[in-house]
Amino acid sequence: MKKIFMLACACLLIAACNSNKKSTDNTTIAADTEVADMHNAENALDYDGAYIGTFPAADCPGINITLTLNKDKTFTLVSEYIDRKDATFTDKGNYTIEDNLITLQNGTEKNYYKVGENTLTALDRDKQEITGELAEHYILHKQQ
Repeated sequence: MKKIFMLACACLLIAACNSNKKSTDNTTIAADTEVADMHNAENALDYDGAYIGTFPAADCPGINITLTLNKDKTFTLVSEYIDRKDATFTDKGNYTIEDNLITLQNGTEKNYYKVGENTLTALDRDKQEITGELAEHYILHKQQ
């Protein structure tokens, strides 16, 4: 009886060692498998909606900006110059999004914005972030 008990324990021990080896091999396979990063603004962030902010201006206290991005890939951009009568301009057009870059197109004119979490940061004509002491004023914040 004692021999049968020892034989059963030995079999269990061998089986346990074999199952651990399989687990380790699966872990190695999983670690070696590379997963494509599909994370981008278009599929990860809820980017459509209204964004507001005040951009700096040379000839007035600033420009109140309201940019509305619609789900159908159209936009409305309202620019209201502060302290100037009849100085509100509305642009409409289509936009595209690639990676984390939104391109607004109204005719031949293009504007670029980098998508962040609940923010859009205006970029220059070369698709680069605006730098300098006024850089923080070129960020639009999403309205909830």
